[in-house]
Amino acid sequence: MPKEIAAEFSTEELMEFLEGDLHPTQADPEFKERLRRDLWAMVQERYGRGTDETEH
Repeated sequence: MPKEIAAEFSTEELMEFLEGDLHPTQADPEFKERLRRDLWAMVQERYGRGTDETEH
């Protein structure tokens, strides 16, 4: 993770985020797809557009 991104989050915030993995739940497939598209759009806006969606 680039240092500038890592600097945006505290260790406590990261640990709180990762705690979610300890309690898996089933999300609505439509919600998951919408979230995936929204997050990908955010990444593209911030870091530029790749040639396809599989580029990370």
